[in-house]
Amino acid sequence: MDPTGLRSIGEVCAETGLTVDVIRAWERRYGFPVSQRLPTGHRRYEEDVVARLKLMAQAVTLGHKPSRAASASEADLRKLILPGGNTRVEALFAGVVAMDSDRIRQLLRQNMLELGWEPFLLRVASPLLDRVGIASADGDIEIHHEHLISELLEDFLRTIRQEFHSQPGRGRVLLCTLPGERHRLGLLMAALAHAALGARTEVLGEDVPIANIAEAAITLKVDKVAVSMSVYFTGEPARTLLRELRERLPEACRLVIGGKGAARLRLVPGIRKAKDLCVG
Repeated sequence: MDPTGLRSIGEVCAETGLTVDVIRAWERRYGFPVSQRLPTGHRRYEEDVVARLKLMAQAVTLGHKPSRAASASEADLRKLILPGGNTRVEALFAGVVAMDSDRIRQLLRQNMLELGWEPFLLRVASPLLDRVGIASADGDIEIHHEHLISELLEDFLRTIRQEFHSQPGRGRVLLCTLPGERHRLGLLMAALAHAALGARTEVLGEDVPIANIAEAAITLKVDKVAVSMSVYFTGEPARTLLRELRERLPEACRLVIGGKGAARLRLVPGIRKAKDLCVG
């Protein structure tokens, strides 16, 4: 951030998870975000603009159209993101605010035991991230709060995944994200879903070059490559990468994409979209 409190477009991308292309497209189509221009032509953004962008990004992540998010008031944006109360999520969020890692771990485990893995992911983990996103956009929590819950939730998802064992006939799956995609939590949720269904899961991680994904898939002899895509990583650049990956994979290896970004992506020949948690 510069001394005036204005943020560069790179800083805005880092805070919101949006790409430069998306931010510029929204500015052209919806007249928001409004930027100030330096004599050099570079864009700078005020803090309240960045806060609204965070809310818009959260709403779009949940499947709402960008046009609706752009025209909604901030109060309506919050309703789109968190339409109703969730006592399980609020209890966890209180732990986030207090930075009480022991309490957070206890509640995560308790919710998993009471609900089972799929309701836990749908009714606790995903809404909790939305709750944290809202609080961050409002300035109610700081970056260290976000980092804490992300790390604790990632550790928890990995630990739970280890409790499931692969079963004969359920296949072997390689999970990853495309180059430039750095959102891990959706990937780890998808890995848990596959493991819970008995598949042998191999998690390659995020931001993996296409050639390395293909090489790993061939070396590991997987039946399926599952690519997790956040809403921030979509459009023609993603389609181009997916086409390249499809060409590099063996014909018998299925390529499946999932996540909110995949839901918004135009279909690519030879690639299937997942309709459940089995990609993230």
